[in-house]
Amino acid sequence: MDDRTTPRSRGLAQIILAVSPADGVVAVPVGEQYRWADTALRLTPGFERRLDGTYALHNVDTAKPNLLALAENARRHRVHLFGGPRPYLGDYATALAGGLPGVWTVKVEVYSHPVWQGDLVPLLWDAGELIDSVEHARIPYAAQLTNGAGTELLLVERPGSAHEYLLGAFASATFDDNYADPHAPSSVVLPSDAARAASLVTGTFLPSYEQAVHERLLAAVEAAHGRLEELLAAWTTVQQSGRYSDGTLLDPATLGHTEQQFLEESSVEWRRLLPHAAELISRMRPLAGAKDAASLDRLHQLLYPDAALSTWPTAPSSPATLPPGTAETLRRWRTDAPALLLRARAARPVRPASTVRPALPAGGKAAPSLPGPAPRGR
Repeated sequence: MDDRTTPRSRGLAQIILAVSPADGVVAVPVGEQYRWADTALRLTPGFERRLDGTYALHNVDTAKPNLLALAENARRHRVHLFGGPRPYLGDYATALAGGLPGVWTVKVEVYSHPVWQGDLVPLLWDAGELIDSVEHARIPYAAQLTNGAGTELLLVERPGSAHEYLLGAFASATFDDNYADPHAPSSVVLPSDAARAASLVTGTFLPSYEQAVHERLLAAVEAAHGRLEELLAAWTTVQQSGRYSDGTLLDPATLGHTEQQFLEESSVEWRRLLPHAAELISRMRPLAGAKDAASLDRLHQLLYPDAALSTWPTAPSSPATLPPGTAETLRRWRTDAPALLLRARAARPVRPASTVRPALPAGGKAAPSLPGPAPRGR
């Protein structure tokens, strides 16, 4: 059992020591009283503080006097020294990233105080062991791996294991409500051999992650598109019947107000739809055939009126806000959205039967309705 995961150790000031071929001895001050550990390291000759909050003792060959001095400083400041068999996490992460497709950057983050790791919870997009470990075990530090194309991963030492690691994902940029999301991929347990781990990530985890992103984007766009269609159907019924959905006769004097209400509610759905639709279009455009390419081009121009089509598949960073011609914008979206949804459904990756999750029960949600006018005062 790793001492850092026990309830007793969480309240101590600790210095975690690891050996790094590139950096020598790496020391990480952690614990509720991590400042005591930081002080012990500052007072020890040879240890240099780095920007990520770790310390490095570069000359390993002459490190014995420095380590003895550190032990004495740690004793005086009531700091527990811990050294395990693992290599420094940053080295493992760098070796892992070197075996993944594309170009990845690695950044080590230190969560010196136990509560700091809680900041990861709303950002992680995971249905496996990683999110459970971040919530319930001690994670003193982690490595973030980023490929510059929207994929961000989190690597931690697996609690309770002296040799294994956990790798999971942060949510893609267009989403911010990630906890217990039904589309979330499951984190993976990695072996100590970085080459084997890279093969596992490349062959299993990354395809699962990309599939999960696709499914989540498609579900979000389908849901928002469906709500826009429901609002339009409700408004059309009011116009054609001359009555509100509750049976009240339509007052011609309030027709403009009712239409404005429809457009405002549709605008809310449109703003929710924009980032997800933009990302989905960017993914689908390279796969489009001659039949639906024109529709996706028009949608791209609708969402990004100032962007040239030559920017495919990279989308601009900020989608257009709803232009003054709200009704025309919605009409253009409804005209070409079916082609996008059809293409996205056809491009859905096939998930192995063993990993398919049971479908969630459909909610009995009624279609939105436009209320009648408020009673007039007497």
